Amino acid sequence: MDPMILALLDQQADYGYSLMMRIRNTTGTDVSDGSLYPALRRLEDAGRIEGVWEASPAGRQRKVYNITPKGRDTLHKARIEWPSLARGLSALLAPTPKASST
Repeated sequence: MDPMILALLDQQADYGYSLMMRIRNTTGTDVSDGSLYPALRRLEDAGRIEGVWEASPAGRQRKVYNITPKGRDTLHKARIEWPSLARGLSALLAPTPKASST
C-alpha cells in the first residue's frame, strides 16, 4: 500500500478519506481506514510523508499529507522494482494444476 499512497501524494497533497476514495476510484479496491491510517502513520514516522492539520471547508480539522523528498526517493525505487515484483506475484498467484495422488 505504501507505494500507492506515495504515488497519489506525488500527484497532490491529500487527506485520509480522500486518499481512500482515490484508491477506490483508481484501483477498484476498497481500503479500510484500519489499513490506510496505520500506513499513513508509518510513512510519516519514516519521514516519507508529512502531515499538517488544516481546517476543512466544513470547519473541522483534518490532516493533509504531502510527500517528502525521502518519500519521492522511495517512490522512485518502488517504480523501478515494481515490474519484477509484479512478475513474481503473478507467478505465485497463478492457478497451478493439482498434483495427482497416484
